[in-house]
Amino acid sequence: MNTAMKICLVQYNPFHPKVGILDAYNEVVESYHWGFLALGYQAERRINHFDPEALNLVFGFQIPLQLGLINSFPDNTIFFNMERYAHRDLAGTAAEHVARKYRIWDYSASNVAAWNALNPRVPAYHALTAYAPNLEKVPKGVAQDIDVLYYGNITPDRFEALHQVAGLRPDLTGLSVMTVCNVWGKQRDELIARSKVVVNFSRGTIFEIVRVSYLMANCKAVVCDYSDGLEIEPDLRAALNFVKTAEIRAACEALVADDAAREGYARQGYDLIRQRDIRDVIQRGLS
Repeated sequence: MNTAMKICLVQYNPFHPKVGILDAYNEVVESYHWGFLALGYQAERRINHFDPEALNLVFGFQIPLQLGLINSFPDNTIFFNMERYAHRDLAGTAAEHVARKYRIWDYSASNVAAWNALNPRVPAYHALTAYAPNLEKVPKGVAQDIDVLYYGNITPDRFEALHQVAGLRPDLTGLSVMTVCNVWGKQRDELIARSKVVVNFSRGTIFEIVRVSYLMANCKAVVCDYSDGLEIEPDLRAALNFVKTAEIRAACEALVADDAAREGYARQGYDLIRQRDIRDVIQRGLS
């Protein structure tokens, strides 16, 4: 491992800082930044430009592609994919061009299979979503006045599920439920800190490990919506509370009502994610 090599972690957001949706990548980038520094590399983060003298790890190829920049990167560039390509035929797409020209790291094993079906320049690497100490950013010791929090896109099916969670009981009591969209960083973390339980929904067949791993790293209790065919890594399946949509309310009520059970469950998730060390992921990827 050549730690004398410079590392540049690159994010592309042509509307930075006005548009925050790409901030969803921030925690992943922050974990890699910590990991490279901890391994002894000289590492920096950049927005909208790379370092021609460094090994560039670029988070997302889609925007550089749209901007006409995809062929301008050094040959040793690694593109880190955060989108969903599982079970798709990528032949003849822009993704195939990227895979033939550069190295690919991906957070999803199913995505990796789709990449490797292209016979890429180098086999795609499953960069397991992992823990770094700098992810522990959610404030501690905050009064938890929100029973259930959901942050993210509110699709019709999610709206219906959350509506059920917020419904009143026959005695006119119920859970306090907060839903927010397009909230990132410090504001999001303050809401997480105030919440007893966070609900997670996954899109498609790939579990939202990036979002949930951040909550696990901050010792929060997460109720995860489950559907048949959802691909979940075995250690996560054993440690997290996966329930069908119709069971989300009952799962939230049980955790909200039992402080000891909720805290024990959150600690279980925290202990698990800490076993996934970002330094190990980096070392395997560069070996």
